[in-house]
Amino acid sequence: MCTYYYLHYHHLAPCTREIEYELHYSFCPNSTAEFSNLSSLGSIGADSGAHDEQWTQQPCEALTYASGYNTTNDLDYNNPCVAGDCLIAQQCSSGGCRLEDLGGSWICCQCNSRRNTLRLCIRPLRKIPDALCYHAICQNCRADHN
Repeated sequence: MCTYYYLHYHHLAPCTREIEYELHYSFCPNSTAEFSNLSSLGSIGADSGAHDEQWTQQPCEALTYASGYNTTNDLDYNNPCVAGDCLIAQQCSSGGCRLEDLGGSWICCQCNSRRNTLRLCIRPLRKIPDALCYHAICQNCRADHN
């Protein structure tokens, strides 16, 4: 019997995005694998198809819900932490959400460096040319529209 359960991911301040839910399966010996050819989706190239193949595991027909700490079979969307561990969204904890919110280019609030496109400002400091800023994008950084 295959089991499924939900994981939920919280975002960190200053990110105001909603909790994300993800369905996970614990596959059993009765699960199947389907072959999918990604080259049929329009890959172009001399050796396309050589690396465009993959097997995707599918759950068995006897699927059951693992409720975790919850005593019912329902996930409480108002308080998902009741069902298990609270996880931090990787995109948010790495600064990716903030970078997305600022349109992919930002001005560092520490050194005023423009055109940063990474989550970390690695521009040389004007006052100390041999040093880099190393400021991680934060709520005080501004979008760079130029």
